[in-house]
Amino acid sequence: MGNLVSKATKAAIRHAKYRKSPKVNKDDLLVGILQVISRFDIVQIGQLTIDLEDFQGISKDGYMDEPANIGNQKVAYSSSANTIFEKAAYIARKHNSPKVEVVHLLVAFADENNGLMAELKEKYGFSGRDWRVALSDWQSFSSEKTAMDSKIAIGAKSMADVSEKQFFSPDEAAEFLGVHVQTIRGYIRMGKLPALRLAGERALRIKREDLLALLEPFKPEET
Repeated sequence: MGNLVSKATKAAIRHAKYRKSPKVNKDDLLVGILQVISRFDIVQIGQLTIDLEDFQGISKDGYMDEPANIGNQKVAYSSSANTIFEKAAYIARKHNSPKVEVVHLLVAFADENNGLMAELKEKYGFSGRDWRVALSDWQSFSSEKTAMDSKIAIGAKSMADVSEKQFFSPDEAAEFLGVHVQTIRGYIRMGKLPALRLAGERALRIKREDLLALLEPFKPEET
């Protein structure tokens, strides 16, 4: 299971202990999930907005005065919580996911018509279908954001690597300047771009400052 799922289950266990219950039920699980995906007690899933402060005992700030011995209590998952886990696992497999994610757990609550989920549906006026649509939008956004963050991180690393690089191969030099490698080789043959040869090797290396020296100020009349 994903790291967020692990955090959610820990929050669910904590909520059950706070209730002094020996069992983690499905409501505890839903509370745990909503807590870990919330910000300032606000959960935004697609077009749905849920304020945890609207529901007694599920706000993140509701544990300020928790009993000192809460960590020593032993709890187990109830049959209702296990049913949600089983549904989520089925949903994950159905959609070819290698592991159960928080979104699969949330989808598993779509058809629940009692307990906390029923309260959410009544208060915010959404159906099980509305819930699944919102989660579909939320998952798409989360996936795109993760992919974009990954690309940005890779790009930032590449830029850092280039900024520290002192010697370039002709291919690397072409990529650095955004030109074809044959252009670089032509500059070398014409003597316009100095190049060094590794001792005893055919490989060419070009100094960074020599590459930058190829750049000259742009004159507007050249357009």
